[in-house]
Amino acid sequence: MLSSLRLKSIAVIIGLLIGPCLVAPTLGTETNRAARLGLALVFGFTALGHFAKTDAMAEMLPPSMPKRRAVIWISGVFEAGLAVAILACSKCPWVGQAIIGFLIAIFPSNIYSAIRRVDFGGHAAGPRYLIVRAPLQLLLILWTFRFVLKGRP
Repeated sequence: MLSSLRLKSIAVIIGLLIGPCLVAPTLGTETNRAARLGLALVFGFTALGHFAKTDAMAEMLPPSMPKRRAVIWISGVFEAGLAVAILACSKCPWVGQAIIGFLIAIFPSNIYSAIRRVDFGGHAAGPRYLIVRAPLQLLLILWTFRFVLKGRP
């Protein structure tokens, strides 16, 4: 079973994603702008994990991969850059394409981690964790498509 800590992390990600959309009408903010802010918050939050939990995240990569810690740091910098780009480049289709490509590219590490029961991010629950992770990943892809690619001004 997924631990309450893992469920809290998923709840935080979903809260960061949709929270700005829930308060947007109250603040008079356009929904698309709020949705982009939510996605930027998610990428900022996950980028922090790359720096705060580098060793644990490195375990999500196969031992045969060289420089696993460096890969985690680089991907964290990339995620932070995406968070900034989401907000700074509202008319750039490459931002949405980069996000979707990144989300697809990292999903195999989640499969590997779940199969290997890596004790990080819920993966210790084994393959059943993918029942939660895959829909979350799909939600992020669909959100990006709708609000970053299609929702451009």
